[in-house]
Amino acid sequence: MPGRLDQDHELIKKAQHGDCHAFGELYELHASGIYRYLYAHLNDSMDAEDLTGEVFLKAWQSLPKYTERGIPFRAFLNKIARNALVDHYRRNNLTDPKAPDELDGYKADENPEIGEIISEKVEHRRILHTLSQIRPDYREVLTLRFIGELSPEETARVMKRSTGAVRVLQHRALAALREELDKVG
Repeated sequence: MPGRLDQDHELIKKAQHGDCHAFGELYELHASGIYRYLYAHLNDSMDAEDLTGEVFLKAWQSLPKYTERGIPFRAFLNKIARNALVDHYRRNNLTDPKAPDELDGYKADENPEIGEIISEKVEHRRILHTLSQIRPDYREVLTLRFIGELSPEETARVMKRSTGAVRVLQHRALAALREELDKVG
């Protein structure tokens, strides 16, 4: 990962000096991870896309003041994404993720591969639904670690906890997720 950190560092410096193309490269490197993190919480592709755009707009606006201080850019973006989620839930008076809308209009007999796609989406829906059933801090640690692909150290910075506490929380969260998945079959 040092290569990625070095690459980010160079792109950040260029972007801080007004290089829009460098920021575009940062977007290309990190947008899919931010999108996956947001989608895991929202379960709505359009909202996740909108919030991903908001996250990068806020990152661009705060870039002149950004200093690494041992916090990777990816963790910085995830912190912005986490705050954007909180704002989104407040703005929309939401407490639970929305139901996915990707299956609308699919018919299994239209295409032999469509059955596989639907099966994958149903499994994805089941996991996202199960994630919504566990404690919020468990859901947060799992989405940061496995969907956002953050390291335990980066997750600790975003969640404002020690690395050891994140590892314990992750272990408990996985056990809780396994238990919930067993309940639903």
